Amino acid sequence: MLSLNFFFLIFLQFFIGNARELIFVYEHARHGARGPSSGFRAIFNNGTDEYGVKWITDGELTQIGKRQHYFLGIRNRIKYGNLINFTKYDPMEILIHSTDYNRSQQSIMSELYGMYEGLEEAELNEEEKHYTMVNNWYIKNKTLSNEINDSLTDIGNRINKRSFPIFNIHKFPDNRIFLVDHCDKLRNYRDENAWPTVEKYLDDFNKEFLEPFKNFTKIQDKKYFNNYDNMKSMTDHFICDVDNKKDLHHLEEAGLNITRFYNFSKKFYGNFIFDYFVDKYTSGLEETHLMQDMLGYMEARKNNIGNTTYKAPKMVMDCGHDTTVGPIARFVDSVFNCGYHKFCEFACNVFFELYKEDNGTLTVDYYMDDEKLLDGIEYNYFKKEMQSHFWNDTYMGEFCGTEKDTEAKQKGKIEEYSSVLFGISIVTSILLIIFVTSTIVIFRRLKKLQKKLDENPLMEKEMEGSELPSLLT
Repeated sequence: MLSLNFFFLIFLQFFIGNARELIFVYEHARHGARGPSSGFRAIFNNGTDEYGVKWITDGELTQIGKRQHYFLGIRNRIKYGNLINFTKYDPMEILIHSTDYNRSQQSIMSELYGMYEGLEEAELNEEEKHYTMVNNWYIKNKTLSNEINDSLTDIGNRINKRSFPIFNIHKFPDNRIFLVDHCDKLRNYRDENAWPTVEKYLDDFNKEFLEPFKNFTKIQDKKYFNNYDNMKSMTDHFICDVDNKKDLHHLEEAGLNITRFYNFSKKFYGNFIFDYFVDKYTSGLEETHLMQDMLGYMEARKNNIGNTTYKAPKMVMDCGHDTTVGPIARFVDSVFNCGYHKFCEFACNVFFELYKEDNGTLTVDYYMDDEKLLDGIEYNYFKKEMQSHFWNDTYMGEFCGTEKDTEAKQKGKIEEYSSVLFGISIVTSILLIIFVTSTIVIFRRLKKLQKKLDENPLMEKEMEGSELPSLLT
C-alpha cells in the first residue's frame, strides 16, 4: 500500500511543478462608453440624436465609460500585482499608448487610476520644501504671494493636494493602426466580399424596423435608411443610448422593439468591424506592424528578465477603438482559428500574457474580454505562426496601390483602348474615302459614256457586237 507521503509528493509535483512566472503583458482596449458623434453622418441637431436623446457632449467619454476602465484597472491590479509594484509608478515598467481622442486618453487614465488606486507621490523632505521660485515677481506681489503660501501650508509636505502621479501617455508609432483607411483598392475588395451580407442586413431592417423609423424620424425616403454609412450611424448611436441607460420609452410608443433593434444593431455593427472594416484576410494588412511591435516587446522582455529598462517594459497598454481591437482579434483567429467575439463592446479588450515555465520554456496565453482563447502556447511556435501571417510592405503596396497608381492604370486602359479605337477609325475613314472616291469616279465615267452614246448612236451597236457569244447552241 502506497504511503500518504507518496501521494503528497505527487500532489506537490503536479501543482508546484507547473508553476509559471508572468514576465510580460500586452493589453489593447477600446475606450469606454461614449455619446453619439455628429461626425458619423448622423442626425445630430443641437446635441439631439436620431432617437430624440439630448447629449451635452459630442462623442465624448461618459461617466459609465470612465467606470468601465476603472473596472479594468482594478482587474489589472489584482491579476498582475506580482508582475508590477502598483504602490510605486515606474515609467520604465509600463509603456502606454493612446489614440489622439479625448475618450481614449480619458479611458486609459481611468484604468491607471484603478491600477494605482492607493498610490500617492512621495512627500517633499524639509530641504526640498523650502524651494525658491526663480521668478521673484511672486514674492514682490505680497497679496498673491500670501495666498499661494496659505494654500501650500495647507498641504504640508505633499507635492500637491491630491498627490497623484502624472502618467506618461504616448501616441502610437506611425503606421501602426488604421492602415486599411489608406488602402485605395480596398473598397472594391469589400464590395465583392462583404456587400452581399450588408444587403441582407439592410433587407432585414426594411422588413422589421423601417416603418417605426419613419414614424419618429419623419424621414420617409427609404433610400436614406438603405445607405450603409447612415445605417452605421443609426446602429452605433442606438447602442450608445442603450448602454448609457438613456430613456427610450418614446420609441416603443412609435412601434420600435428596443430589445430586438439593440440586438440587430450589435449584429450590424459587429459585421462592420469584423467582416467589412477588415476580414480574416485583410486583418493581416491592418495588424502586421502592430503585432510585430508586440513580438518585439516580448523579445525584449525575454532578454531582460529581472531587469527594469525603458526598452523592455513589463507591460504595454494600448487604448484605441473597436476598429483597433477588432482587427487584432480577427488576425489572431486567422492564425490560430481560436474564435473571436462578434461584437466589440465599449471597453472590449485583448490581453497577451508571456510566461516563463518552471522548465525554462516560454508560453503565451491570449484573452478576449477575459475569455481565454489560447492557453499556454509555446512562445517560439506562437511567434513563428504570427510571423507567417504578416504582410510585407511590398505586398501591402501591391494589394493597396495608391490613388495615383489607380488613376494611372485607369488612364493606361483608356489610352490602350483609345489607340485601338483610333486605329479602327483611321482604317474606316480610309475605306470610306476609297469608297466615296470610287463612286464619284465611276459615276463620272458613266456620265461621260452616256454622253458619248447620245452623241454617237453607232457606238451602241459596236458595243453590242463586242459582247461574249452565248455558250448555248
